[in-house]
Amino acid sequence: MPSARFTKRARLLNAAHFDAVFKQGKRFTAGSFTAVMASNDLDHARVGFALSKKQAPLSVQRNRVRRLLREQFRLHQVELAPVDLVLMLRARLPADTAAVTAATNEFWLQLARRCKAS
Repeated sequence: MPSARFTKRARLLNAAHFDAVFKQGKRFTAGSFTAVMASNDLDHARVGFALSKKQAPLSVQRNRVRRLLREQFRLHQVELAPVDLVLMLRARLPADTAAVTAATNEFWLQLARRCKAS
């Protein structure tokens, strides 16, 4: 069974990687989130985050969302097709922690279905 770690090879590391995804990727929106997906030539999926201060003004909020999405990616990365993902917030999230967790989980389920389909 493959390791479910979030290693450096599973991240988009520099601006060139993000630019390539934004240039050739397709957008998918669900709830408060948007994902941009672009296929890659690797044998695994990679993820990057672009969370704005406009949608999550406090760094604590941005870090929490990033942590929740990163955990979902870590657990389900072996099920994904080889794609590069940039995950973004498009609307403010509720202040309730349970609601934020539920929103990220629901987004991830829809995103995973979308990645398998493409």
